[in-house]
Amino acid sequence: LSMYQKIFLPMLFFTSLGYGFINVEPPVIGEKAGIDAEVSLSADYRSGNSDKSAIGTSGKGQYNSREWLLYFIYGYSYGESNGQKDTNDGMLHLRYVHRLVDDLYDYELFCQTEFNAFQDIRIRNLAGANLRRKLDTGFDKFYLGTGLFYEYQKPDALTEVNPVYQRTKLNTYLSFLKKFNTHFSVAYLGYFQPNIEDFSDYTVSQTLQLNNLLTEDLTLSLDFIHHYNATPYENVEKNDFRSTVNLRYKLR
Repeated sequence: LSMYQKIFLPMLFFTSLGYGFINVEPPVIGEKAGIDAEVSLSADYRSGNSDKSAIGTSGKGQYNSREWLLYFIYGYSYGESNGQKDTNDGMLHLRYVHRLVDDLYDYELFCQTEFNAFQDIRIRNLAGANLRRKLDTGFDKFYLGTGLFYEYQKPDALTEVNPVYQRTKLNTYLSFLKKFNTHFSVAYLGYFQPNIEDFSDYTVSQTLQLNNLLTEDLTLSLDFIHHYNATPYENVEKNDFRSTVNLRYKLR
């Protein structure tokens, strides 16, 4: 076993398989041609001192041109612990990326819809635009992005402390990929999204992904996902953390 596999494989035993997440590697215009797709699936069942069952699925479809690319991502997860639901969330994301200046600058247009029953979010819709900059670093891919988006968020039950939010937010992100060898790579995607009218109202989302290529089309990934919301709905924790394992398969 390589050093990375010796680190990677033991960690699987201490990690939940309850949520599937798709590859967070930054897409690059002109890197591939035509259509590219990938699906991810994970499941977990335990019994004994604690009963846990969960399933997660996600997918990504991408069309690549020489000057632009278009992709969508979907994800859904559901889980129960000791007979009680503790996970039920999903999302759909669509993004268009077009080259602006050589291969250094791109602009992005995107929209997203999602729900999260255990954060009391019945629906959250986003629409916005970014400018991203490619940086030449020691990484295989490294991008910084900034832009704006409009957010509409509605709770399960409207109350004085759980209102409908309609906000314009600044959208800044960092995305990179580092390949250590032909089988092992690390990808990261992190967002900081403050309300432009009140910077104390912000969200932070981060995904760190360790990828181990099993075959040409099959990848085993270990994901660490962190979400922080400075202004959650009532009785909802500000921090949400998941560590997950899933299998991703490329469709050709």
